[in-house]
Parts: sequence; C-alpha cells; structure tokens
Amino acid sequence: MKPKLHLIRGTMCNEKLWSKVASYLLEDFELIYLDIPLDMDFDEIADSFKQIIQDQTINLIGFSLGGYIATYFAAKFPQCIERLFVISNSPCELLSQELQQRKQILNYVKRYSYNGMSRKKVASMLDEGNHTESLMDLIIGMDSKLGKKTFISQYQNTFDRIDLAENIRAFEFYSCFYFSEDDSLVNQPWVSKLASCSPKTKVIKTSGSGHMLPLEKPLEFVEHIRRWMNQ
Repeated sequence: MKPKLHLIRGTMCNEKLWSKVASYLLEDFELIYLDIPLDMDFDEIADSFKQIIQDQTINLIGFSLGGYIATYFAAKFPQCIERLFVISNSPCELLSQELQQRKQILNYVKRYSYNGMSRKKVASMLDEGNHTESLMDLIIGMDSKLGKKTFISQYQNTFDRIDLAENIRAFEFYSCFYFSEDDSLVNQPWVSKLASCSPKTKVIKTSGSGHMLPLEKPLEFVEHIRRWMNQ
C-alpha cells in the first residue's frame, strides 16, 4: 500500500494546482485532496478536516493559504501529523499593508463584482521566466471556475491570522518550509528564522520570485517531497 499525501491548495486554486506534479507523485504515493470549506474561519476549517481525518496520522502538504491552514491544523491537532510540508507561505500575521489591501479588494468585490484575476496579477505571482500563455491561462482558469462566492469566502475568513512560530518550534514531527527567495507574498525574514528553531524544521529557499511552485518547478518540488517523506 502506498503512503498517503494529504494536500491543501491555496486561494482560488483547484486540483489543477497539482496537475504538473500529480503523475510523478502517484508513482510512489496516494494523493488525498482536502478542499477548503466555504464560510469557515481557521478553527472551523481545522475541525472540519479533523472530522475527515479522524484518528489518522497524516503527511500534510499545504500551498499558500493552504500552507497556513496546514500549519494551523498541525498546531491544533499535532497528534494527527506525521510530517508537514508548507509551500509559498509564512504562517504568521499578515502585514498591515497587505491586510489593508485585502480589505479594500474584498469591499470592492462585495459592492460590485468579481471579474477574476488580471493577467498582470497572475504574472506578478510567477517568476519572470515563467510568463507563458499556457501557465497564465491555467491559473486564470482555476480562478474563473471557482468564482465570486469562493473568493469572498476565502478572503473574508482568513484575515485574522496568528503567528504560529511558537507552535512550529514545539512540533515534534518533521516540518519543511519551501519558497522562492524573492517571493513578495512570503515574509522572508520570518520564515528564515525558522531554520534555527528546531532540528526537525527545515527551510528550503529556491531561486527566483515564483509563488506558484508546484506549477513552476514541478520536478524540483517532487524531489523535495520525496526527500521529506524519507525523513
């Protein structure tokens, strides 16, 4: 029986987030996708995942918002975690500037409409070398399929984030934080401090500015997952 990987995707992403890595991972692992429930805060999301997982001990992977959720779940239910892998996320409070921008965007979408991510916004999440039409179309397609209801739910229920550094320091399982060294959506100084917090915590910086690492660096990502699973 293959070991299982439980995966949580990010804001306005569906299973296509994993489309470039799934075939490689399926050679060695069974993939279990955990959807982010609508209209729930972090506590409620964690409780809903606990109902799904029950008494299992899992290998949990989270991307972006899913990375924060994965870490929050691990902090609340550490007995359920075998290993934790966080991609393109710093599980801490949002910076005041980002928080204000998010609130402005949310108020606009509620008052008017949600027209989806622009190509400029999508390009800002990709390394310059990955500004291909096919990759941008894939990301825009995920966003378009999920739509306004999902956008509002994911935005308005994820403002109130707490700093999880102390929880991470106390983790007794192996955890890994993987991100691009110039990703503007990751609090780089905060994550870098994790490298020395515990021998069971590993920080992996990759080159470039890409946020969408499972799509931008699939082979590198898969190799890190295999190493993480061998710990």
